[in-house]
Amino acid sequence: MISERAYIWVFLPGHTAPVICGVVAWDGAEHVFRYGKSYLARSDAMPLSIPGRPLGDLSGNPCVLDGELSGALRDAAPDAWGRRLIQREIARKMDRSAQRIEGELGEIDYLLGAGPERIGALDTSETPDVYAPTYRSVSPLEDALMAAEKMERGEALDEALDAALNHGTSIGGARPKVLFSQKNARQEDEYWVAKFSTSRDTVNLVAAEGGAMRLAARVGLRVADVQVLQVSNKDVLLVRRFDREPHGSGEVTRRHMLSAMTLLGLDEYAVRAGDSSYLELADLLRKYARNFDQDGPELFMRMVFNILIGNTDDHARNHACFWDGDFLELTPAYDICPQPRLGYSADLAMVVGDNGRAARLSNALSQAQRFGLTHDVAAEQVDKMRRWVDADWKETFAAAGMKSGDIEYLAKATILSPSIFD
Repeated sequence: MISERAYIWVFLPGHTAPVICGVVAWDGAEHVFRYGKSYLARSDAMPLSIPGRPLGDLSGNPCVLDGELSGALRDAAPDAWGRRLIQREIARKMDRSAQRIEGELGEIDYLLGAGPERIGALDTSETPDVYAPTYRSVSPLEDALMAAEKMERGEALDEALDAALNHGTSIGGARPKVLFSQKNARQEDEYWVAKFSTSRDTVNLVAAEGGAMRLAARVGLRVADVQVLQVSNKDVLLVRRFDREPHGSGEVTRRHMLSAMTLLGLDEYAVRAGDSSYLELADLLRKYARNFDQDGPELFMRMVFNILIGNTDDHARNHACFWDGDFLELTPAYDICPQPRLGYSADLAMVVGDNGRAARLSNALSQAQRFGLTHDVAAEQVDKMRRWVDADWKETFAAAGMKSGDIEYLAKATILSPSIFD
């Protein structure tokens, strides 16, 4: 471990500058977080999580976190792709200075390394005095794409390509991606995530995700805006960030987000073991949502859509809510992508209904009331969405750039699989 503490800053709702809210430190045995006195004295201070979860108690008492910096701080840290980039960046700096790292990188190192463009409203610093973020220059997408491909092949990167790639250290997920911004017609900055394909893809997953997101919007779900571009003759998916909002004069407000993993009190191991549940997430929304009549049915239909298109990668880090200290609100949907398969049946990554994670429409309907829907209303909505998907999915995926061979491959067992009607 290189760093043993990190100071946590938060952009409070409506503010364009952050305030320091606490510190997390490694005491030799565990990570401990403590809210700062100056933050607790603020009239607009908000807890960083919901009650009953780490950091959900707005007090001066220390909060012990697990080995992975559980809760809201884990949401502010990078996932697999970002960690790979941080490891490379630190190794390169150490090589230049002829220093050696003592031991492995720790969670605080990754938290500090994510940078100011991380998802959500939190940021970090090594000192508590001044918030002085280091913004990386944004490189052309062509450079970032080339850098991602070379890194995947294990090839060395020069300075320019290294810089192009490192603008993606703050993002979750395992696929190569970078962050960038561009001006809209009103000359305001818009913030985007660019996702690239990998050599391991069995179909064009960039087009698959682009098609799935567009299809989700067409059937009435609230989803992030997406575009599919051709960059250096390769498909690149652009996903508009919904945690950044232009605020005039070049300033930006940020929205604090909590993943379903954090809301459900889980860690990465429990998520991978399939311990997360749509039903329990719906129960939390019923308790804390600003508008459960909107978010409960929306969550239900997102779950059904994942069943219809064979998105079995719907784990708890791929669902999130905005949190303002009082209420939750489902974020727009993101990371919706069919997962190609040839087997007959499948499970979703989260519990669906009475039959656990089984990806069947009857299973989804078995607990419709947990989402604020009667069985009859839910069944009517499921049938309507099924008919929309059946009528539109091939055309929508083709418009996103998917070739006919890939479409037919998805049609065999992935999208509208016969098993979901059992």
